Amino acid sequence: MSMIWLGLRNLARSRLRLFVVLGLLSVAFYLALTMTAIGNSMSARTEALQGSVNNTLQLRARGSMSHINMVRNDDLIPEGALEQVRSTPHVAKVEPYLLAMTPTAGMGFAMIIGVEAGDTKRLESHGEAGLPRLIAGRDLTAADDGDSVAIIGQGYAEFLGISADELGSATVTLDLRRGHPMIYPMDRPARTLKVVGIYASGYTFGDVQLFMPLSTMREIYGVPEQLSWLYVAADSAENVPAVAAALREKLGNQVGIIAPTNVANFQTRVSGSVQQLTVTGSVLAYALVLIVVFFLMLLLVRERRREIGTLKALGVPAGSIVVSLLTEAIAFTLIGALLGAGAFALTGAGVMEGLLTHGATPWLPARYQDAFASSLSLTAGLAPMTLATVIGAALLVALAGSLYSAYQTLRLSPLEAIRHE
Repeated sequence: MSMIWLGLRNLARSRLRLFVVLGLLSVAFYLALTMTAIGNSMSARTEALQGSVNNTLQLRARGSMSHINMVRNDDLIPEGALEQVRSTPHVAKVEPYLLAMTPTAGMGFAMIIGVEAGDTKRLESHGEAGLPRLIAGRDLTAADDGDSVAIIGQGYAEFLGISADELGSATVTLDLRRGHPMIYPMDRPARTLKVVGIYASGYTFGDVQLFMPLSTMREIYGVPEQLSWLYVAADSAENVPAVAAALREKLGNQVGIIAPTNVANFQTRVSGSVQQLTVTGSVLAYALVLIVVFFLMLLLVRERRREIGTLKALGVPAGSIVVSLLTEAIAFTLIGALLGAGAFALTGAGVMEGLLTHGATPWLPARYQDAFASSLSLTAGLAPMTLATVIGAALLVALAGSLYSAYQTLRLSPLEAIRHE
């Protein structure tokens, strides 16, 4: 027990050494935990994307983009199709969408989408891979049904000059009489909507969109029954072909059935790119942890050679000396790990977003660069098993470094150890 106490007491034998060693260890752990958390966030996003697509079909009016006011693409899914789809065997969920476009000076146009509360806010032209994340305000709820409220993408918010502080009082006005080369005007009154939330999607065009309650959009655009899209989720991926065949039989040539494929492109070109960078960064970060721990332990033991020589001369057994050295190594490693983990819990989310914005984003396709980092749900949290694995590996290396250096020192005679400089 006295040798364990000696090892612990040696932690503070030099304040400068204490601060330097713990600083190096905590920084190394911090970097390792940061890269691990980024990798976990990317894996979770990829799994969510796959889960939203693998068992899903998209229905549109055949040969049309199915936008209410889009030139030559305004054919909609006919009335009654929604109930026919819902009654199809192996259909687990149906999400109806109504889409329109509104001109925006300088940006061309923004997408206007009506959805039911709780349904996925899919993104036009990249719908199945959007999974936008609310970054300010609140989401649409069932209580908003029929109300003039909306949530908008961060790109649209910037264009309109709406900040998070203005949510609840900020508004956007839809003027249906305005036209555009791709949009024909409609003889319907303008409607002002209160903006209650802002989202980020990770997709530049996806952030120039507005979501409102489906019933509100039906009223504004005068579309009481028809729909633009239906997203149909089968009860399992294996039943998707059977659901598609049944829908073709029921709906005939009125509706085109599309198996979403954009998610593969998203995963390969965005998630894949970031995950490759993350894996490389994680390997380097863990290598840094192990190298720092190993060589710090070597230096700490070598620094105590005179003390070790004195203890040997006094007849202290080699095993007791090793216990003292290992106690110091374990204590340094654990304290450094806890400091790194604490700093990560306090500042990790912001650092991760900064690393993605300035490190990974330039490697992504241009259309993802502006919005990708803010679209991720980055949290400074790690599974206990992950944290235990990192600390356990560092402890093993600390023990290895200490034992190696202790073995080299204990081989010396007491006089050689004392005289060593």
